Amino acid sequence: MTDTQTFPYEDIELAYTVSGNGPALILLHGWPFHKASFRKLLPFLEPHFTCYALDAAGMGESGWSSHTNFSFHAHAERVRAFADRMKLQKYSVIGHDTGGTFARMLAVSDAARVEKVVAIDTEVPGHLPTVVPRLQALFRRGFGRVLFKAALGSRPLMRRWLGRSGFFVDKRLLDDEYMDLFVTSWLRSDHAYRGLLEYLLGVDHSLVARLDDLHAKIDVPMLFVWGEKDGVFPVRRAREMVARMSGRAGLAIIERAAFLPHEEQPEGVARHVLAFLGSSAPVHLAGEAR
Repeated sequence: MTDTQTFPYEDIELAYTVSGNGPALILLHGWPFHKASFRKLLPFLEPHFTCYALDAAGMGESGWSSHTNFSFHAHAERVRAFADRMKLQKYSVIGHDTGGTFARMLAVSDAARVEKVVAIDTEVPGHLPTVVPRLQALFRRGFGRVLFKAALGSRPLMRRWLGRSGFFVDKRLLDDEYMDLFVTSWLRSDHAYRGLLEYLLGVDHSLVARLDDLHAKIDVPMLFVWGEKDGVFPVRRAREMVARMSGRAGLAIIERAAFLPHEEQPEGVARHVLAFLGSSAPVHLAGEAR
């Protein structure tokens, strides 16, 4: 990925990268990730779009303070402020997990500029992964924060937990690169670790429950991309959600992928995303003739 830049927002600095050429495309990660979670997808997008990959407040290289608002609405508003900062007249959004919910919120709050939305393995109405309230309860207690920090420091333990959580079909992808980026990186400082926890504590269960109402307000085209074996947000729930949207959104199922299809099958995800966003250029799978 390209060098990280920052822009000031209220009392913190928010981190982002810019790469590629073409229409504006903002990429929003989920939890427990940051902008590098799109590192395998970006090479397919950059020939067609100017890609802005953001770190949410408290995540990756973005800052946070005791005054930072971690609500979903605040995260979405920071993205809108970023679009203002970049002087974007129009843009599309790709969001994974919580980033997919922020993307849908932007389609309402910044409707004049948002052209299309892609949401990858994201929150669905009527379903809250059981791990979320359990971790939130843990993080609200001092001993729980200490316990989770110790768990993050044990790679064998984290690999077993993540392997059982439906993140990947191919468990070999829980390799050292993945662990360095999305597990032990949170231990680089106490402030970074606290940011990880505060972000998850901001997950709004009531907003997730009302997502059908949010969908009814969205007028822009939407595409949901889902790993067939997602163990966090089951694909059955995605099908039910899209069916309730009565043709106002599409659903692309990625085989041999789970919660992170853009990590497991980036070429397959790129094919669907580029077709939806309007790029006619072919995307070749590894091993295919050029």
